[in-house]
Amino acid sequence: MWVQTGGEANYGDLRGRVVARLLALFKIRNILSEAAGIHRLALVRILNPINGGRFHISCGHIRVGNRINGRDMRILRIGAVIGQAQVMPSGKKQWIVNHRIDLRTFNEIY
Repeated sequence: MWVQTGGEANYGDLRGRVVARLLALFKIRNILSEAAGIHRLALVRILNPINGGRFHISCGHIRVGNRINGRDMRILRIGAVIGQAQVMPSGKKQWIVNHRIDLRTFNEIY
């Protein structure tokens, strides 16, 4: 899935978006305060953009991989989720992001 994590200057050609794996959806409600409302959240595993999120020269795709430092689990508001991303395995713990899967994704990357 695509997640908005920063401004357009972040992550090179991804423009502030990263690819993440959805692990769980849940909601939290503060039972002590009715004014607090319900928070709809997603537990995701962020994939690290390889080469700073820039297109790989030889294949023309963006690659992502598991984070080395282990700080890859995040809890986000569901509103930070932009949409689905299609990734294909490419080597050990790396994936190629298919940015040509639909017109919306194609237009946002280019």
